[in-house]
Amino acid sequence: MGRMEQFAVLSALGTDRPGLVAELTRFLVERGVSVQESRMVTLGAEFGVMMLIAGPAAACDRVRAEAASLGEALGLQVLAKATRDPRLQRPAAAIPYEVTVEALDREGIVHAFSEELRRLELNIVSLDTSSFAAPFSGGTLFRMTAVVDVPPGKKLREVKERLVALADRENLDIEVKARA
Repeated sequence: MGRMEQFAVLSALGTDRPGLVAELTRFLVERGVSVQESRMVTLGAEFGVMMLIAGPAAACDRVRAEAASLGEALGLQVLAKATRDPRLQRPAAAIPYEVTVEALDREGIVHAFSEELRRLELNIVSLDTSSFAAPFSGGTLFRMTAVVDVPPGKKLREVKERLVALADRENLDIEVKARA
């Protein structure tokens, strides 16, 4: 991309069907922008996507201006918002860690975890959750994987101690490891 590269985030949500990704990306290509990063998932019968797109300012402006008509054409709720260069968002010196949490599925796990990270002043970069059947008991297990930025000056030992205390309080298995 050239000097005038701009960034935007496009999100879309609607009933899943074959061809949605092809139609969304055709719209973007026709307007002269590219997908830099994306996350796509089907939850229940709904398809959701978030894309970081980049291109010349006029192209990104056009995508944002035409987002509503794209949504109408594809049967999706579409939102497009300008954003800054992602290289400016995350502190260069921050160290990403992957945190995995497993437990018997129940309400409040994501909240308890995210609240502890808030108290530690740590930023969640990504977070994925899933539920699945336990191999022998037939109960439902919960798994969460998060990438968390630990800034310079924050003691990793303190982070791990606080997460161990959270695991004890909430009956969770938590693993913290440096992200490769």
